[in-house]
Amino acid sequence: MKQKVFLVYVLIEYSAESTTDAHYVYSSLEKAHEAMCREIDEARGNFYIEGGEFITRTERGQEWCNDDGQSYSIGIEELDVL
Repeated sequence: MKQKVFLVYVLIEYSAESTTDAHYVYSSLEKAHEAMCREIDEARGNFYIEGGEFITRTERGQEWCNDDGQSYSIGIEELDVL
């Protein structure tokens, strides 16, 4: 049986000069989901959400952007360990 890990990716663009790019690995989907929700809450606190639009909103990810070039993309990828 293949072992799986869950990668939480975080890409936040505050401006053309200021970007956050991070990746975190979790051993369970539950832990990854909790971490993803924390990251989304933190990212949303940095922007006026009503001033932009959601590109995607699913159980495993969320993307948002506005016309000023600010955006975030946060989600979970499931990976097989070789």
